[in-house]
Amino acid sequence: MGKRIAAGILFSLVFSFNYAQEIAPFGKFLKDSVMVGEEVQYSLSVKYPLDWQLVFPDSTFNFEPFEYYSKSYFPTRTDSTHAFDSAVYTVASFEVDLVQKLQLPVYLLNGNDSTIILANPDSVFLKELVTMMPDSLKFKENVTYQAVEYAFNYPYLMIGLGILLVLLIGTYFLFGNSIRKKIKLYRMRKAYEKFSMEFERGIIRIKQSETNAELIEQILVTWKKYMEKLEDRPFTKYTSKEILKVGFEKELKTVLQTIDRAIYGAIDDDEMHKNFEALEDFTLERYQHKIKEVKHG
Repeated sequence: MGKRIAAGILFSLVFSFNYAQEIAPFGKFLKDSVMVGEEVQYSLSVKYPLDWQLVFPDSTFNFEPFEYYSKSYFPTRTDSTHAFDSAVYTVASFEVDLVQKLQLPVYLLNGNDSTIILANPDSVFLKELVTMMPDSLKFKENVTYQAVEYAFNYPYLMIGLGILLVLLIGTYFLFGNSIRKKIKLYRMRKAYEKFSMEFERGIIRIKQSETNAELIEQILVTWKKYMEKLEDRPFTKYTSKEILKVGFEKELKTVLQTIDRAIYGAIDDDEMHKNFEALEDFTLERYQHKIKEVKHG
């Protein structure tokens, strides 16, 4: 058994040697020297009989001390008896040895087996960027202020926005009703102050022209517009009779009837301004009533 194994090994060696005598793969770096990490091209070519089948190394081959990057393969050229194949490999080394050596094989296929035939070894030299180190290093001091751009911390921003959102939601549920009341009271106060100033100016103008029907109607419309917002009812579309029917007959019957006579009946009243002062007093009472409703609602 041992004799047969030894004979098989000897036969393989002789077989490989005979093939190696017939072909000579040629490998060569396309540059003499490189820097650490710099890409360099390595050319591998071989001429062999037409009836042979050869395979070049691929990315699975161990290219140490180099790292494989890519491979460019050229179409096979043939003559009457031989074929010629070539490829260019791109590799790089991160070792610091001054001489970097590479020797690639080609594979001769024999049925289900293959024979390795090595090309000649070739070397490339490492360029040294620092050729001599001083015994001691001298550092140059530089205390000049250098502005540095700070990267924006987006995770902190998102966390801050999340906390703010939680606080806002919590505040809404805890104090939302109170806040809404304060906002509504503020708006009601501003609206009443605006109306009061405009209505007061209207009363002054009426005092100067008690029988001006057009002016009287204009000031009455101002009052209706404010009451429409305060009471949430269409006062601007109501007639005086309709206003009285909604529940204000006791307070406004005489006032509105007198104003209507001045507008539509051309009946003069030298004290027309007193009717609008009565409207002003009524409006103040309704405003105060609505304020209490909001506060205690």
